[in-house]
Amino acid sequence: MAMRTASPWWASLIFGIGLLFILLGERLFGHLPGIRMGLTTIGVILLVAITGLRAFTMMRSAGGRRAVERTFFVCQVGVLASLVVYALTTRWGVNLFGITEKGAGKWTMVLTVLWSIGMLGSLVPMFMIETSLGIPLRTAFDLRTGGDEGVEYYRVREIGWSGITIALATAFLMTTCGVAKERNVQRDVSYYKTSSPGESTKRIAAAQNEPIKVLLFFPTSNEVKEQIRNYFDALQSASGRLEIEEHDRFVDAELAGKYKVTKDGVIVLVKGTGDKEKSQTIEVDTDIEKARKSKLRNFDREVNSQLLKLVREKRKAYVMTGHGEMTDPDSIPPDLKGRVPERRTTVFKKRLGDLNYEVKDLGLIDLAKDVPEDATIVLMLAPTVPLQPAEWAALSRYLDKGGRLLIAMDPKADPNLGELEGKLGVKYNPAPLTDDQAYLPQRNTVADRRFVITTQFSAHASTTALSRSVDKGLIVVDSGAIEDAPFSGKGEQPKKTMTIRSMDSSWLDSNDNFSFDSATEKRQKWNIGAAFEGPKLKGEGGKDKDGYRVLMFSDSDLFADVLVSSMGRAAVVMISGPLLDDAVKWLGGEEVFAGEVVSEDDKPIKHSKSQDAVWFTLTIVGAPLLVLTLGLVGTWARRRRSIKKTAEVKL
Repeated sequence: MAMRTASPWWASLIFGIGLLFILLGERLFGHLPGIRMGLTTIGVILLVAITGLRAFTMMRSAGGRRAVERTFFVCQVGVLASLVVYALTTRWGVNLFGITEKGAGKWTMVLTVLWSIGMLGSLVPMFMIETSLGIPLRTAFDLRTGGDEGVEYYRVREIGWSGITIALATAFLMTTCGVAKERNVQRDVSYYKTSSPGESTKRIAAAQNEPIKVLLFFPTSNEVKEQIRNYFDALQSASGRLEIEEHDRFVDAELAGKYKVTKDGVIVLVKGTGDKEKSQTIEVDTDIEKARKSKLRNFDREVNSQLLKLVREKRKAYVMTGHGEMTDPDSIPPDLKGRVPERRTTVFKKRLGDLNYEVKDLGLIDLAKDVPEDATIVLMLAPTVPLQPAEWAALSRYLDKGGRLLIAMDPKADPNLGELEGKLGVKYNPAPLTDDQAYLPQRNTVADRRFVITTQFSAHASTTALSRSVDKGLIVVDSGAIEDAPFSGKGEQPKKTMTIRSMDSSWLDSNDNFSFDSATEKRQKWNIGAAFEGPKLKGEGGKDKDGYRVLMFSDSDLFADVLVSSMGRAAVVMISGPLLDDAVKWLGGEEVFAGEVVSEDDKPIKHSKSQDAVWFTLTIVGAPLLVLTLGLVGTWARRRRSIKKTAEVKL
């Protein structure tokens, strides 16, 4: 007859300690092979020893106690089996079965689900049974007499089944999430545009000759990681030039150390190998709410900027100063400060930096000599003080060598184009552009007619994003107009394209009375933006290269800071949205990268006071009224059915 005995209460405690050693070895010290092996080995020894003890106890027990010990033994064997399956997901397991790198992801995912289900299905019932028994019930078992007091097997069995139910329900959620991830169909209708890459980003990725690696260092289960993974999956599908890898910075500590990853929420973009390898890093908060308020709002712009830094070297953009330009308001003469509005260009300069340009000032003393040789583009925004002939001559020589120039004029600034007027064959008309039909209401006065809206864009590379979003329109504030002038330059006349025009309801308000005077003024499409391409030049080896490129705009406010308020959030943006990006890319010969960059700040939602009142009423009053009405209708219907049934019973 078998001796009745019971396993001590501390057996389960040691079993838990063994699991803790394995967890520490595999997760916290996975990057240290020696410590990892030591901790994991100790953990496995403890688990096997306690399982052996449990088997011995089960064989020496009888009655209800033996059934309980058998349940514990089965649970512990389930834990060991789960750990064996886990071992097959490691590099050792992948190499053991000769799994290719391409199939390793699927192999690991399937086995991870299996060992997770096995581990949950074993640990949860064991924990619940152990908790229900407790130390007092264990000590109530009399080893000398072999009594069976305190052992209620049926209760233990029901608790065990309850634990298995909880474990399987949790496992079902895991598999559901896995299937949903593999069969993910996402439609972004939210204000946070973080799920899809913009056209420009797709073009940059697709234009590369070699793949770009995307290394995601995030916790295993993280909502921010899922959104970012969706973004890069979409970019990979669109470009075919991305390799996406998910890493744990503790397990892959060597890789994390190589790219100086010291915290979760780091994305590393890598191009090239060996000495030619280049990398850029993006950091995102792993808390979804904090991430939405910071990087996720403009994640596509962040990726676009880092990709540009990855695929080419930094360039130089020289911004003219010293002539009372919008970029240098301190140089406006005191007698003109009251007439010329002071505007800021912080977003303008930041955007140039995002496009991988180093922004440098080009003062009047330096310009009078010549434009620096390392200048990729030169930008002139509404000079108030006329340029000297030597300065215009320097700009002309710069263009003759294939230079790139952006000019933004303003009715309140100096309208003179100097030597460039004849060279380009255009002049600037400072009469304010006005429209009494297509305009943006601001103060409900006639002055609002100077906030002219247009959707007239040509199919030019400098207006790629604008031409594909004509429903949004472009706002020009206090603009003039670009008009044709006699060409007096040397050689071939440049190719001229009018890229932006006003609506045909606009006119130039020559007498500045905000009203259309049919006798002296004309409604038509006026030129707001123009692009010029000079004749081809001879480069090294006698090969042809592109000539100069010039972009001219009749409104410098397109590139000024503007404060917009949307959905309770204020942001400083450029009113022209994506115009600067495409303009700079075309000037720099990177029109292949032109296109939309998805950014929440580029799409401010504006409401009038009356619209805000309507939305306030609908959300604060309308929604509760709707719920109350539905509730009353439901109650009335139920009472009506109850009365009808009562009447039928009486009959």
